[in-house]
Amino acid sequence: MSSIVPGPKKKLEEDITAARAGAKPLDASDLNPSAPRPEKLTGLDDWPETLRATIEAEHTRVTALETNRRQTADRAVPALVHGLDTLLSELADHLNTTKPGLFTKPTTPEPNADIAALLGIPPEDLPTTPSRADYRTAQRTIKQLRSHLKDLETTPDHARLTRLTTFLIRLAVVMEAAPTPTTTLTPTALTRFTNNSPDPQRNATFPEKLTTWQQTRQSLTTP
Repeated sequence: MSSIVPGPKKKLEEDITAARAGAKPLDASDLNPSAPRPEKLTGLDDWPETLRATIEAEHTRVTALETNRRQTADRAVPALVHGLDTLLSELADHLNTTKPGLFTKPTTPEPNADIAALLGIPPEDLPTTPSRADYRTAQRTIKQLRSHLKDLETTPDHARLTRLTTFLIRLAVVMEAAPTPTTTLTPTALTRFTNNSPDPQRNATFPEKLTTWQQTRQSLTTP
């Protein structure tokens, strides 16, 4: 009995569908066999799965953009959006479980200046301990960002994707390594992002960002 082997175009469509569903993101050579294969990222083996997959998807997208392959970069967007949406969902769940109760005082610690610096929050913007209202605002912002991601998946805007991805990965890295102090600062970090406040990593290259993320995680998790 003979079997039908999908052609290259059909196989590519299946791979893109799998990437959209959260499977391993496509790299440039999957999307264009003649394209250079992105350098494999190292030092992420012990990172949380969602965070690692999101960074890998961003690497695929950025590599395509840097080699002037816009269509390839566009095809890498679904896997990236899936990862970012999952990170936002996890962030929303975390904030929901740590927000102060209706009749209780906040139990989160005072804002930490060192953690704030890692999140790009300058000393003059260091907040007070967030209230329930601050957490509600943060949840609304997360909801808006998730909606924005859907728009970016449909009509990719790579400049906006780069800014959003840089912000969310950095926040996720610090949150994963130091959840308690980061929780206190998350509402301020989200507000600064929506207000288009200056971002210290905005013009950094992907290798520079990756190095910073890795150094940040190591410094926060090393006793």
